[in-house]
Amino acid sequence: MSFFARAGLLTLCLAPYLYFGIRDVLHHKQHRNLPFAERLLHITLGVALTIVVPHAYLGHFDVVVPGMVLFVTARALDEFVFHRGLAAEEVDLHAKTHFGFLIFVVGVISADWLQRLQLP
Repeated sequence: MSFFARAGLLTLCLAPYLYFGIRDVLHHKQHRNLPFAERLLHITLGVALTIVVPHAYLGHFDVVVPGMVLFVTARALDEFVFHRGLAAEEVDLHAKTHFGFLIFVVGVISADWLQRLQLP
């Protein structure tokens, strides 16, 4: 698989997460002030993504996996500590961002699988 094919696949798979993630950030700015600890978790999520995304494009699976572990751990803490009893609209948005990230994860795994098959 060429870099351009990998980049195309991962960009398509990342698009839903970016879309719903941006909508979630805008929702927070309009409807809910975040406590400091939740902001720290969101910063951790951002740092993890700045590690995961470029290395996913480059095919560095050995960097992507620990980055995803950090991301999923921070996301789980955020969800289970700060996201209890939220409005239905925000819960729905979070579910969509989770699904969007799952699409990206499947895209990364698929790109690596196709790379191992050595398809053009």
